Amino acid sequence: MNPKASVIIPVYNAEKTLRRCVESLVLGLERDVEVILCEDHSKDDSWDVCCALAAEYENVRCIRNEKNSGVSYTRNAGLAEARGAYILFVDSDDTVEPDYCEKMWKAHTETDADLVICGFHHWYVGRDVKKVPSNPGVYKTENYGADFLKLYQEGFLNMPWNKLFKKEFAGRFDTSLSLGEDLLFNMNYLEKCSKIAVISDALINYI
Repeated sequence: MNPKASVIIPVYNAEKTLRRCVESLVLGLERDVEVILCEDHSKDDSWDVCCALAAEYENVRCIRNEKNSGVSYTRNAGLAEARGAYILFVDSDDTVEPDYCEKMWKAHTETDADLVICGFHHWYVGRDVKKVPSNPGVYKTENYGADFLKLYQEGFLNMPWNKLFKKEFAGRFDTSLSLGEDLLFNMNYLEKCSKIAVISDALINYI
């Protein structure tokens, strides 16, 4: 049976942080959520760590690019490999709260939203700057307007890692760009959405 959701983690030179990242995820995961480690030919021992984690945890698996190709290509490789109907992204140097997947999934199932957006903890020079949306709620995209602009201005739209996506709506990251590719991916996705759920929980530790 295919998992209901796939968590995609692009990995490059992350041997020191990857285990911490993955273990923060698997501690709160249900069996029907998979973690895909997408390794981009690191210069360190990241691939060995990926293989060790995949051997240790049954819902973790790993793939490797044929050559170093960048984060957008690597995320796209994860999307192609994902078996879940829903997608989440986590960066290999970050961690998540124990109830991250649970709360994101609950927000989706309770609202039938096409996209779920959460807050995060921004760890900067050892200090926790908690960032949560000022306008939580459920919105139809046809009349989102000022709330959408506020969400953008507060810095919640640019990144892929504080969101739950439907795989069927997800496009691909533009590999020709090195700046703004995440926002472009999100904007293209939003064009296909009819309903968005914004929750006030800070569920990611952005380091």
